[in-house]
Amino acid sequence: MPGVLMTLLGRRLSGALGQLLGGWGKGRIPWVVGSVRRGTWSCREPSTSSLPRGTVQLVSRAFRSWAAAPPLGMAAKVDLTTSTDWKEAKTYLKGLNQKQRREHYYTKDFVTLKDIDTWKKMAKSARLKQPEETKFPKDNHLNEKISLVRRDITKLEVDAIVNAANSSLLGGGGVDGCIHRAAGELLKEECRSLNGCETGKAKLSCGYRLPAKYVIHAVGPIAQGEPSAAQEKELENCYKNSLKLAVENKLRTVAFPCLSTGVFGYPSDAAAEVVLRTLREWLEVNKEKVDRLVICVFQEKDEEIYKEKLPFYFPIDIAEQLAAQP
Repeated sequence: MPGVLMTLLGRRLSGALGQLLGGWGKGRIPWVVGSVRRGTWSCREPSTSSLPRGTVQLVSRAFRSWAAAPPLGMAAKVDLTTSTDWKEAKTYLKGLNQKQRREHYYTKDFVTLKDIDTWKKMAKSARLKQPEETKFPKDNHLNEKISLVRRDITKLEVDAIVNAANSSLLGGGGVDGCIHRAAGELLKEECRSLNGCETGKAKLSCGYRLPAKYVIHAVGPIAQGEPSAAQEKELENCYKNSLKLAVENKLRTVAFPCLSTGVFGYPSDAAAEVVLRTLREWLEVNKEKVDRLVICVFQEKDEEIYKEKLPFYFPIDIAEQLAAQP
């Protein structure tokens, strides 16, 4: 008997939906659909005399439940401030568009890519001096692929920010701690599943409450003084492996902090040389795979170092710069 009843209910509910979606339903249905006036329709439950006892009420409840349910494929909303399930939160965020994701940012004071000048525009407006001898030839196209900003990296709305992580990936001091605090506890929970990271390597996680969709965790070398050739190579690999992850995951805008400087002791001046050489060489081969690489510094001294060194690796077109002057 239960099987017969379910078959009957299925047929009648299908018929009701057919009528509501265009009048295609055939045969008797547990709803009466009729014209009230031209261009309008109304639905009412039929007389119970034509159906087995309880059928109308059961079908009515089923129909109301179907109508109130979220569309198929839409995940239930997740509160990122209280959720402890990083997998659920990550899946939920992947289904949101940019406008919807912004509702979950830890800050409303986020910085879009449009707010960040390219190196080409920055150099032109600042009228920076071009050295007589450069390490690479002029390439205006590459100058539009690189940016230098002094900002809080946790506020950048880009595809991915790189975290100056330690080998545990569970947070620490400096920019590492700032990123973990801004993203929330879900970031640490996902990082636990990554089982740490070796020096020179990088691993990817969701950005959670950050404006950045993803975080690339790179572990730089601890120099504490003059870096060795091996440490220089490890720093270079941090950037290369971060970019490799970005390309593999179709992340076209990536922001880098100053990796290994600060508490890791790598001299800022020497680190900038490694960074700019690595980014320039990588862009020479992969320029169509990204839209922008952002060097995001926090201290004024680092900003001045990069302003001084960028023209050697990304030379400015002086003729164009002069033509733009009033």
